[in-house]
Amino acid sequence: MERLYHLRIRKKDISALVILPGDPRRSAYIADHYLKYPRLINEYRGLDSYTGFYNDKKVSVVTSGMGAPSAGIVAEELKRLGVKVIIRAGTCGGVSKKVKPGDIVIPTGAGAMIGFKNAYGIGEIPSVPDFRLMESLVRQTEKSNAHFHTGPIMTSDAFFSEKNDAKALESKGILAMEMECAALFALGHALGIKTGAILLATGNINYARQVMDTPRIRSSMGTMLKIALDALTQKPQ
Repeated sequence: MERLYHLRIRKKDISALVILPGDPRRSAYIADHYLKYPRLINEYRGLDSYTGFYNDKKVSVVTSGMGAPSAGIVAEELKRLGVKVIIRAGTCGGVSKKVKPGDIVIPTGAGAMIGFKNAYGIGEIPSVPDFRLMESLVRQTEKSNAHFHTGPIMTSDAFFSEKNDAKALESKGILAMEMECAALFALGHALGIKTGAILLATGNINYARQVMDTPRIRSSMGTMLKIALDALTQKPQ
């Protein structure tokens, strides 16, 4: 097997089913609190990755880092490792007034305020998740009784300029903003990987602080992670 630049993982150590958080601490949390028999399989360049079992299925948790370029690198290398399904389990900032901190957002598509797609030659490919995977995420979320929204989001390259665009985006029906989904969804189509995403609103860019840490948000994080794992392992792929 060719040597990968960033994920120092052997094919036999990774599952075809991957949960993709952005934060290495969240990856470790998932491994410690949800997986049976978790093993660390990568820690190079902070892209901490683990493999274990959930619902009696082999599952891997791989850190994507922040932003489309990092997520794109990880997705490309996961394809070379034989990964078939990726669910991004991350955070977002609400844009719509109805998206409250602690709510869950399941994107039906992601607009691209990023340069990644054109640079990668996939600018014309829609940034939409795999329909069946999105359907599975919605079904599992409905079972959880969590407060959630489905609809379009926007992926941005520039965290600190998002507030400048948030009001206009709300008027166009955008629910939230984050930094990875548009690249992941389009790249998934190009690479033949099923992709989906479930996001936790840690704030609201227009109506609250952009990033918050409250008991409700911490509780909702646990709910979101369980939903992602259930959707990944219970729906036939």
